[in-house]
Amino acid sequence: MSATMENNRIHPSSGHHRLNANDFYFGKMLGEGSFSCVYLVKEVRTSKKFAIKVCEKRLILREKKQDYVKREREVLNRLTGKPGFLGLYCTFQDRTKLYFVMTYACNGTLLSLLSRPSFNLDCARFYAAEMLLALETMHNMRILHRDIKPENILLDEHMHVLIADFGSSKLDYQEEEAQNETNEAEKTDAPASPTMSSARKHAQQVLEKAYRDDDDDTDDTEDIHPVARSNKRRSFVGTAQYVSPEILTGTPSSPASDLWSYACTLYQMVCGVPPFRAASEYLIFQKILRCLVTYGEGFDPCAKSLITRLLQIEQDKRLGAHDKPRYTSIREHPFFSGIDFDTLRNGPAPMAPTDETVLNGDAGSNYFPEGMKPGLDDRQITRMLNLKLADVELSDDAREAEGDTDEGDGPSGARKAIGGSVTATRSGSSSMKLTKSLTGGTSTSSFDGSKNDPGPLSVWEPFADGETILKHGYVSKRKGLFARRRMFLLTTGPRLIYIDPVNMVKKGEIPWTATLSVEAKNFKTFYVHTPNRTYYLEDPEGFALKWCDSIKEVHRKAFLNSVNDGNVPNV
Repeated sequence: MSATMENNRIHPSSGHHRLNANDFYFGKMLGEGSFSCVYLVKEVRTSKKFAIKVCEKRLILREKKQDYVKREREVLNRLTGKPGFLGLYCTFQDRTKLYFVMTYACNGTLLSLLSRPSFNLDCARFYAAEMLLALETMHNMRILHRDIKPENILLDEHMHVLIADFGSSKLDYQEEEAQNETNEAEKTDAPASPTMSSARKHAQQVLEKAYRDDDDDTDDTEDIHPVARSNKRRSFVGTAQYVSPEILTGTPSSPASDLWSYACTLYQMVCGVPPFRAASEYLIFQKILRCLVTYGEGFDPCAKSLITRLLQIEQDKRLGAHDKPRYTSIREHPFFSGIDFDTLRNGPAPMAPTDETVLNGDAGSNYFPEGMKPGLDDRQITRMLNLKLADVELSDDAREAEGDTDEGDGPSGARKAIGGSVTATRSGSSSMKLTKSLTGGTSTSSFDGSKNDPGPLSVWEPFADGETILKHGYVSKRKGLFARRRMFLLTTGPRLIYIDPVNMVKKGEIPWTATLSVEAKNFKTFYVHTPNRTYYLEDPEGFALKWCDSIKEVHRKAFLNSVNDGNVPNV
């Protein structure tokens, strides 16, 4: 792909110069994925702001994600310049990284918008209509997104929708081919039944076979490292709470798969939470595969009617699945009464932009200080990480000042760091500290392990058996498709203890040996390698590097002392 790409939007000014990282000031980290990070940048020559997605070639190869990257670039190429989509302006690469220069969505995500008290049913109607227009455009171009959710709906400077994140997408979808695949799947894997449709029968098989042993929560016997599954039907793309039954079970998807996720997003816009909620991904999957949705007494009846007609197990029964022209029946649903789809994107949005953005005023002065050097080196990455940690601490302080209430119907919990703002759970600053002394604060009796605050050390001391706790924080411990939230304690033993914070039960320990090693995959994910298994861990606040540094230091000191004493620790 060439260094520049003409479209109907502003684009980096390069002339005959081949762009590279030194043509941009890297100001702020906006988010990270399994093999990439997204940064807010300013072009050196024009001072225009963009978002650059930086992909590590080494991680792409290790995770075998070459096809994902190629597919996302191709989709962005096709959709750039189309209303309702993130624009790709250019790509370039160096020896170790790939760079995607994209639209900077300065007003954040739809998810962050849902937390505003002023977000009402009219706002939900407007943004649902804009999303529908984008889905029409995308599906008419034979592109399936397959990961529609509030975090992937960005907002431009005028508060209009921009759909992003096409890593899970499917190109050149053919309805005839999908129908043939479905027919073949039904013949071989899920034969028709007089009392049950093939889709429901297959869903039942998945629940009975694929996740039969998930209720056994004995973490110390898990195969931690994710492995390739021989049964393709057990893998899926997308996000658990929004994924459609056919994607979850591995059967062929269609544009109706995006309609399912669209309905889940609409549900969340109306009442503040996703329709499928449970204590674990396994329980969420159960509800999805049986389409178990509840509606509160105050749920808007027109919205309920539309969502109910979209959330159908069988794809061909979803409203709009057979429309020609596409989705006319959804447009004509009473929920969209009063919406003029033809002029929607040209008019004002019902929600005002944030007071200050990096594109407007001096809000970006902290991210692009005078005298900063262009390019992306270790010093710049460290500076941006420190800025992100500062944002976490400011968000933490603000929530404490507001009383940190979780009441009401609005969404709560962690927010994905995408778009123009970064928010985090209250555990952000606490989980990164390498603690050297006991702290005060919340009393043990009032501690609630289901919240994000890790609480004072006194809550966790009984699990340390008299050893000093050097570091503690919430970490997700993954087993295949499922991740369990655990409180991890690094002690002077040395020991790595993990605890169920809801039931306050010790679940196990990661065994320490002289050959134990840690590996940071990105800012959130890290591995702990032991002789018998690899533990796959995720810090939701993005402090995987801190965990790795702390474990390495404790391990080094423990085994160095043992060698100096002439002893090998019995661990």
